[in-house]
Amino acid sequence: MNEPRDGRLVAKLAGRHRGHHPAYTEVEGTIMPRTRKTPAQLAVEAAVTVRELNHVTTRVNAYPYPGDVDDTVQGLRILAGRLPQAISQGGTALARLAEGGNVRLDAMSPGGSLDEHMKDTLAAAADATQAAAELENALKRLGGYTCHLAFAEPQETGA
Repeated sequence: MNEPRDGRLVAKLAGRHRGHHPAYTEVEGTIMPRTRKTPAQLAVEAAVTVRELNHVTTRVNAYPYPGDVDDTVQGLRILAGRLPQAISQGGTALARLAEGGNVRLDAMSPGGSLDEHMKDTLAAAADATQAAAELENALKRLGGYTCHLAFAEPQETGA
């Protein structure tokens, strides 16, 4: 799915019309937040939001219709689709900082050289990026099924 359609879906799932949400603005056809928060703040907010989703969906009536489940799956697919870039950019930032001599091992590090630690860190970032991409693909597959489910009125039994 291309980015502009994702932006419309984000706006739809937020219950707003495109470009009219006070916390979002449209930039080149994409819905973008109007915030100036740090990457860490945004990541923590995303984690808190997913935690809220987990709590809300424990209720028996959290999903009254199959379409509600599909909307949630599609929203999670969008979230997962953005994770590889976020993870990769963190790895790129660390590599750039290390190349500039702006990274050192702290006093609590397990030992070894900075070069070896950075090599392992960047490999772990690449693994996490790949895992996030696999999550997106799994959610795309799930969404391919949930999008075809509709609510059926209970059948009356002929007693």
